[in-house]
Amino acid sequence: MYRKFLKKNKIISVIVIIVVTYILILSMKQILFRSKELVIFINKQTVLEVNNIIKNQISLVESLSELEYIKNENIPIQKRALSLRPFQDNYNLILIGLLDKEGNRSSSLGSKTANLSYRNYFKEVKKNKKSVISNVIYSTTTGEKTIVFIHPLLNTENEFRGAIFSSMHLSELILLENRYEAADEDYNTSILDSNLKVILEDKHIEIENLIRNSFGFTFKIEGYDLHAITFTKDPISNWYIITDLNVSNYFINTWANTLIIILILITIFLITFQSFNIHTKNEITPILDSLNHDYLTGIYNRKYLEDNIKNVGFKKNESLFIILDIDNFKAINDELGHTTGDYVIRETAYKISEIFSSDSIVARVGGDEFIIFIKNYKDRTIVLNRIKSLLSLMDTCYNKEGKNIRISASIGITFIENDDYKFIDLYSKTDISLYKAKKHGKNCAYISDSDDEIIRNYI
Repeated sequence: MYRKFLKKNKIISVIVIIVVTYILILSMKQILFRSKELVIFINKQTVLEVNNIIKNQISLVESLSELEYIKNENIPIQKRALSLRPFQDNYNLILIGLLDKEGNRSSSLGSKTANLSYRNYFKEVKKNKKSVISNVIYSTTTGEKTIVFIHPLLNTENEFRGAIFSSMHLSELILLENRYEAADEDYNTSILDSNLKVILEDKHIEIENLIRNSFGFTFKIEGYDLHAITFTKDPISNWYIITDLNVSNYFINTWANTLIIILILITIFLITFQSFNIHTKNEITPILDSLNHDYLTGIYNRKYLEDNIKNVGFKKNESLFIILDIDNFKAINDELGHTTGDYVIRETAYKISEIFSSDSIVARVGGDEFIIFIKNYKDRTIVLNRIKSLLSLMDTCYNKEGKNIRISASIGITFIENDDYKFIDLYSKTDISLYKAKKHGKNCAYISDSDDEIIRNYI
């Protein structure tokens, strides 16, 4: 009898060990899969933020290069450079100024002229006659890391006559805040220039080996911690943007719950096994749901939008892709504060959802940029009237402590004409239309593949 009892206990023990091992494997697989999804999501959002800042700086120097006063060589270059001082203050720049064709610098601060012809970015802009983003530059006076955006000044014969430039602190390039589900101490983001040199980082990781020996994603063990690391090569600057998520810290609650479940399984095998499945499902589901929604506004995010577009069968001339960007949003944050900025973002999401909700996917894809995707629209005129209404609704003034900032919206529109578009194609094409809307004075919408068809605000 005693032997039978021992034999039965051994069988039960073996079953418990097998089940516990199986549960640990499943739990580990789920944690690894979710951590990969999360770190890639954080990295994509970071790339979007960096892209927005870069595009804004390039757009600034390109727009200023078109001013007749700036191009007029009959006006002394130092006088033209001094006229740029308001832009330096408004855009929180270190410096903005002009270079003549020999590389002699005149700045908005009226500082001593310096020759920068030896700089690689000047050589490149002079040779290629198009916008250039410099690699990291260390200030000779403060040692701070800076970056330069430069655009050529050309005459009517397309001859190089100099350049306009702006420079900013790298610390302004990306603000790592607690806004992508993981806590601040659980992840960090690094940026490398095209020479694989770290130019902005929270924590040192072996980036060079990662880029050369992996395919964009890897897991790495550091001490007792497991890290999920991914990187993306930015298409504009050719920099590498790397995100490192401490999986051990982020999923510590999941590990603790798993250990508790294992202790219970040792004593009550059958009942606890079922409880574990239910508990794990309830634990993971909120994380999955949170990955589909924007943390600030509650509307969908880019991940959800991309996934849905992949599964949509487009119908010719019946689908629509819209990008909306808030005009003058940086001034809201700078002048009225980030709390007001967050309020404006939420208000914008509410206004868009009021006009485009029942037949659309409304998503915030980063910063002050929103996307509206309409799978099937019935009447082009009705859609355009709704866009006009949105422009009118967005034209708003915000004030605080005597400061008044007026905002509006710039909108890019793509009417989908065939059934083989991918998200990146739609985004790139519509982003060009958004850029044209901004060039036409903002507070308007521009339709791609049209003869300069611009939709203006009612007012």
